[in-house]
Amino acid sequence: MRSKDRVIPPFILFLIISFCLIILFSLIGPALFFKVDLGETALSDRMLPPSFAAGGKPEFFLGTDNLGRNFGIRLVYATRNSLFIAFSGMLIASVIGTMLGIVGGLYGGWIDTIVCFLIDTRMSVPFIIIAIVCASIFGSSKTALILIIGFTGWDSFARLTRGQILQLKGATFIECSRAIGASKFRILFEHILRNISSPLIVNATMKLSSFILLESTLSFLGLGIMPPDVSLGVLVSAGRNYLINAPWLTLIPSLMIFLIVFQVSLIGDWLRDKLDPKLQRDS
Repeated sequence: MRSKDRVIPPFILFLIISFCLIILFSLIGPALFFKVDLGETALSDRMLPPSFAAGGKPEFFLGTDNLGRNFGIRLVYATRNSLFIAFSGMLIASVIGTMLGIVGGLYGGWIDTIVCFLIDTRMSVPFIIIAIVCASIFGSSKTALILIIGFTGWDSFARLTRGQILQLKGATFIECSRAIGASKFRILFEHILRNISSPLIVNATMKLSSFILLESTLSFLGLGIMPPDVSLGVLVSAGRNYLINAPWLTLIPSLMIFLIVFQVSLIGDWLRDKLDPKLQRDS
């Protein structure tokens, strides 16, 4: 690889650093700077604007909500919950999908037929419809949201893994390994998984943004995290009734969702350009 191919463009580097800072602050911010009861209210301080606007107070940097709660603190907790749910659901979906793709691609035959049937069945129903139905049946909690995302978002991982394995099964180096007596498990871990890891990483990055949007959508509809706990979708939903008098209650969490999805999408697109061997050959 040429040295210039290893250089990360300044804009992508800025996106990576800013996204890491959002993750870091959302994880350690509550422990380092504040420990609050999210259900505690202070009606005397309700609907205060951000401290940099007229009428704001220095102790409330992003103002307060309709119940007088510190909106900046709630935004940090909401960002942490949304990222945690999206990351956890993505890990579960990637494990389930990768395992199904490996089983179908390696063994073929009727096993592959069943895997293809499961993938086609899952893809025939819109993702958001399944998530809404499952959330309505199993209730609203962090655990339920993680499981819903994990058990309904695996199809792209399974399809990608199966397709990659079908391409690699007939490769010369795989046949050489099989000829010298290498077992299926050794071929799988030493050759196949190593070669398909790059597209799987790219797919996981691209799916993360859609999972963040899914969590925000479910929470906005009242099918996600329930008060007094918060997520970005909960904040947007709670602030929509005050768009005229207190627009920051909706605009700030909406902007946070946009920034996270924007950062993740561009980082994933850059990873695809760098890790996809077909695009590297074309360039």
